[in-house]
Amino acid sequence: MTAPTTSSRIRPTMVLAALAAVAIAVALLTPEAADDTGGQLSTYSAAAGGARIVFELTNRLGWTAKRRLVPLDSVIDSTSVHAVLGPRSELGAKEIHRLLVDVRAGAGLVIATDGGDAILDSLGIGTGPEGRWFTPGTDPLCRDGAIQGAFILPPSVRSLVWRRPAPGSTTALATTDERFGLRQRVAMGVQLGRGRVAIVGSTDLFRNAAIRACPVGADVVVTRVFDYVRPPAPARPTLLFDEYHHGFGSHPGSMRAVAHYLAATSSGRFLFQALIAGLVLLFASAPRPIVPRDPVRIARRSPLEHADALGHAYADVGASRTATASLVWGLRRRAGRVVGVSSGSDDDVFLDAVAERHPGLRPATITVRRALHQSIEPSELAAVGGALRDIERHLTSSLITAS
Repeated sequence: MTAPTTSSRIRPTMVLAALAAVAIAVALLTPEAADDTGGQLSTYSAAAGGARIVFELTNRLGWTAKRRLVPLDSVIDSTSVHAVLGPRSELGAKEIHRLLVDVRAGAGLVIATDGGDAILDSLGIGTGPEGRWFTPGTDPLCRDGAIQGAFILPPSVRSLVWRRPAPGSTTALATTDERFGLRQRVAMGVQLGRGRVAIVGSTDLFRNAAIRACPVGADVVVTRVFDYVRPPAPARPTLLFDEYHHGFGSHPGSMRAVAHYLAATSSGRFLFQALIAGLVLLFASAPRPIVPRDPVRIARRSPLEHADALGHAYADVGASRTATASLVWGLRRRAGRVVGVSSGSDDDVFLDAVAERHPGLRPATITVRRALHQSIEPSELAAVGGALRDIERHLTSSLITAS
């Protein structure tokens, strides 16, 4: 049996090169859904559950559509219209209060909800059981409307009911068809102060899947809702879509929120000072991790003991010249100015000056000079000390006589 030739075999390098080429082609040719944020009702999302078509539709209907990426409690414009479409996180009480204050001042508000929102409780509105949205009939302008509508699941809706008297005049914006059950009001508007609020009991009506399907008629409902809250001026009013509660924008963490409270509020600053004082008190009263040790004190010798020890040390090594030099240095420090030699001069120069000034001290200077240059017996140090004592006595007495 013969082995296959090289040309008939598939080399591993060729296979790897082909797979790499396929991977690169797939990566380059596969479309990237950069703005697909999943099923949340965000105007950034082009997915079936997103609301990007609503954003683009309002721009074409004469609105200046924008996205709000900050909390709603920072609203200060009472001439804009705010759209809160199925927020992923609940609005706070301060945000709801600020929104309603701006609406009473002349702003507009569109709310799309599936029930259970705190803002509905503030308006006194409740939601009924869930149902399905059926349009009265197929729009003749829809192409292939009957065929397309047969394959579309109708959006879910909830009826809206007042739990207390309405704050102003109300308008029904969308109701279900009586042919498919009891007529339910799924979208309505209410006058609130100088502004208007439109509430829709369905988030599915604002989704891309519902609006792009012509037989559903969700685009008609959305257009009617935004027309209701449209202010008379300016020509292109501002429409702000709340994206902050869909997770966009800056969301500080818990540590940053704590730091802002401690630094930017009066109660936070007081609490921070109390915490610092408590830490100082805790460190002051807590046991120390290292036991303190008393400093070791070493008793120093008295001058007499030091002189005695130094004398014994000199005697042990026979340092007669060193001892004599130390004695001469002390003599020059006490009475050297009488001789008139500089302090930096040699000891021999000093002794010569003493002998010349006081001839009677010449024998004493000879004894001291001999001890400076030659080693002597310890018994002779007494004579050296006597000679130095005589020299100092004469120099001191002459100093007293001269003064």
